[in-house]
Order: sequence, then C-alpha cells, then structure tokens
Amino acid sequence: MLGVLAGILEFIPVVGWMTAAVIIVTAGALSHSHWIWMLALLVVWRILMDYAIAPRVMGHELEIHPLLAIFTLMVGGAVGGIVGIYLSVPLVAALRVIYRRFASPPVGATVVSDIVDSPEARGVTSVRA
Repeated sequence: MLGVLAGILEFIPVVGWMTAAVIIVTAGALSHSHWIWMLALLVVWRILMDYAIAPRVMGHELEIHPLLAIFTLMVGGAVGGIVGIYLSVPLVAALRVIYRRFASPPVGATVVSDIVDSPEARGVTSVRA
C-alpha cells in the first residue's frame, strides 16, 4: 500500500517525491527497518531520475538536448515556480517546432519532405485488370 501511495505522489512535481520519501523513511524508522538504506536508495534514485534518465527521455522524444532540458527546468522553476516547471519544457518544445517550421533552410541544403502526397512518389503503382 505504501508503494502505491509513493507511486501516485511521484507524479506531483517537486513536493511529491519529497512527501513519498518522508513517508517511506518514517515507516521504515517506525518498523525498525533499515531506514538509512531506504533513504540512500531514494537519494540515488532521485539523482538518476532527475539528472540522467528524465533529461535523456525528454531529449529523445522532444528532440531537445538533455542539457537544454535540465536548463529549461531550472529556469522554469526559478521564474515561475511549480507552474514554470510544468510549462517550461512544453514551451521550449513548441518554440522549437515553430522555429523549425518557419526557419528557412541554409543556402545549398537539400530539403527532404516527410510528407509524400502522391502514391507514385512512394513507389506504389496501381494495378488495373
């Protein structure tokens, strides 16, 4: 039951994982478990998630460099708090899409279109009987 609560709290940015960590460590201390090892594991997990895994996943899916994703989250948090953290990466991703859509390609660059309009261009030929 405690794991489910921690998993749900993980979706709340900034304070969710802290609340989950306090609950887990408190439960470990009250049950005379190895709460120091629990705390160490949580710290290692957060470091991995915040500085290694999450920026790479966001960078791959949104095609944003991981350092830009980290910088965006830090600036968003400093400027707008929790709302800034929520909106910073989507805002940068939207700006990137707008820039790539309207920016002209460099002189002499070959532009390859992702959208093919005609079946002949895709190599599909019609069969007539």
